[in-house]
Amino acid sequence: MRPLTSLLVLLFVLPAYSQTPVSVSASAVIRAKIQVPLSITKLSDLNFGTMIATPTAGKVTVDPLGVRTAVGGVVLANTSVFGVSAAAFQVNGEANTTFTVLLPTSAQMTFGTNAMTVDTFVADGAPYLLSVNGGQRLSVGATMYVGADQAPGQYSGTFAVTVAYN
Repeated sequence: MRPLTSLLVLLFVLPAYSQTPVSVSASAVIRAKIQVPLSITKLSDLNFGTMIATPTAGKVTVDPLGVRTAVGGVVLANTSVFGVSAAAFQVNGEANTTFTVLLPTSAQMTFGTNAMTVDTFVADGAPYLLSVNGGQRLSVGATMYVGADQAPGQYSGTFAVTVAYN
């Protein structure tokens, strides 16, 4: 029985020695990029200038280039405490990167209890792409609605411009 036992031991032990464990591996690179934060800075305000209200309502538009026009019962005056200008902003961030601009649907300008609505905000510069230096100037215009016999005064309000990377 001894040869049979030896043969059985060989049959079970020999395969364990004859199998060579195979181990392989591969490597991958780990990457991450921290992007330059996007920022926006106001350079100038949106100024509609001076006008005269009449018994007929009207509207005044300042386009992104700062050109002012009137429709309806508004008379534009040549003098103004603030001048006429589109709002201007400087956007900075990652060079050669696109971004989106979010403008308000409307805003209010008030003088005491009197108000005027501003809407149809529009920005220039689309498509919005930061330069090789990571910056772009953005100008914003809008339309202001002057009521019939709108009360005289210096009206003011604010609006926000939001920018985000695409």
